[in-house]
Amino acid sequence: MQIIQGIREKTDTAVLYYSAGGKDSIALLDMLAGMFNKVICYYMYLIPDLDHVQPYIKWAKTKYNNVEIRQIKHFQRDYYDACGFFREPNISIKPRKIGEIEQAVREETGITYAFSGMKGVDGYMKRMRLKKFAKTGYVTDKGMVYPLALWTNKEVLQYINQKNLIKPFVYDAGAISQGFTIDLKTLLLMRNSYPNDYMRILNVFPDSEKLIVEYERAQNKSAGKSRN
Repeated sequence: MQIIQGIREKTDTAVLYYSAGGKDSIALLDMLAGMFNKVICYYMYLIPDLDHVQPYIKWAKTKYNNVEIRQIKHFQRDYYDACGFFREPNISIKPRKIGEIEQAVREETGITYAFSGMKGVDGYMKRMRLKKFAKTGYVTDKGMVYPLALWTNKEVLQYINQKNLIKPFVYDAGAISQGFTIDLKTLLLMRNSYPNDYMRILNVFPDSEKLIVEYERAQNKSAGKSRN
């Protein structure tokens, strides 16, 4: 909260990179909405208009009257399209870097500082990146702010429960860090619970269905051996 307060003294508007169903975004949005006059959330999507994401976007706008949601394509999607990730490659696409997106957001909003829910416990690379900003209070020279850098997943969930906030979306119960991606567990979850989203995934990444086919082939083969 001291980190957030330090930024509040410099601006009355917060910019948040909002992952919708992610626990860190849910908790951080609540902190920011209670301190800033306005919070502009940028939801970066791999695939737009997914059904399972909409409740989180609606919740943010309904719960907080000072929150605005803007949606932009995730920079990772550029790499997927250009390199042919589960689809035909499109070499005409020049992938944007995260720094380019951050600069574009700064220019669009006129706000220097932007918040992220990144935490050190989310993985080695994130931990090493955040370690570089410890001496500057987890604020980078370009204005990225990481208030939850030292929080644990347990502490984030405790905050959500104590404040009675919307429950995070769980893609993989065993994963350290949650988030929408194109992998087997996400595909199985979407096919079983969100069939429209599953079809949207296949429309964008048609070759990802191979993950399901190979999984079911292995399951059938294992079942056959058990019967024998």
